[in-house]
Amino acid sequence: MMEVFRILDDIEFMVKQSKKVPLSNGKVVIDSHRFLEELDRLKARLPGDLETARLIMIEKERIVHEACNEAETYVERSRDHAARLVDNNEITKNAMQMGEEIVARAEEVAREMRRDADEYADGVLTHMEMVLKKGLEAISQGKDDLRQSLTKNDY
Repeated sequence: MMEVFRILDDIEFMVKQSKKVPLSNGKVVIDSHRFLEELDRLKARLPGDLETARLIMIEKERIVHEACNEAETYVERSRDHAARLVDNNEITKNAMQMGEEIVARAEEVAREMRRDADEYADGVLTHMEMVLKKGLEAISQGKDDLRQSLTKNDY
């Protein structure tokens, strides 16, 4: 991820350090070969970052699945425990209350784990979306600048 930012910073630096074309409203002359090399580096790096995001989503699904299984285990344990305590009325009442509390807590823990996993994945994906948008904007801007430079022959 940091490599993508570093490449974008290099492209930005290249543009900022380029010679200005007189009377061209802020246009610059850049080494197209070097610019295209930077774009190639960016294209090579993005698939790795996308794979990282995909792996994070898989991990999120695994965590949610694990939380659901754990919640089911808690529910089963509490039911078994409650069934064993059905000796007399007071014990049964206490066991039922405890079982309900355990089930409620297990469901609450599962909801929290799902929510946390979803928030984490959303944050990662939002960050990836921002990085990819910036990268695509830089690429589009670079391509537009090159096209304009080629059509005007501003050398």
